[in-house]
Amino acid sequence: MQPIAEPERRFVVDVMLGKMAKWLRALGFDTCNIHLTRPAQLEFYLARRFCVVTRNRRWGNYPGVLCIAANDPMQQLQEVVSQVSITADEVRFLKRCTLCNDLLEELPHEHAFGLVPDYVFETQSTFFQCPGCRRIYWPGSHPERMLKRLNDTLGWVL
Repeated sequence: MQPIAEPERRFVVDVMLGKMAKWLRALGFDTCNIHLTRPAQLEFYLARRFCVVTRNRRWGNYPGVLCIAANDPMQQLQEVVSQVSITADEVRFLKRCTLCNDLLEELPHEHAFGLVPDYVFETQSTFFQCPGCRRIYWPGSHPERMLKRLNDTLGWVL
């Protein structure tokens, strides 16, 4: 069985859009969240084929920069998905750490002992860990609620 390919789209999201950046990561997209202050930063990321996303109208005239208008993170995500034509087929839900952007690695069940609450260890069979920040993820009600919110917002069925 072949591994699922990582989405090719990569984003650089201005620091003012941090919550929306987490949603892009939850969808599986490589997403840096930085403070865009200089034209040289835009040129650096655009040359490396990142989609630059901001609300700062100062950068809105640069080719390749997506300047969005919405205030709400889910509306921002909806705007990005629409503007760059992301499809549900590109999504790799919860394959990246929503905090530090690293790809998650499967954590053997026995290695999760003592690192997650006892009830979670006893009731969950699958765990993933971020190699960067070491945060541990598992299926449960939170991902289900996230999926529902994404599906409701974007009109997808993931």
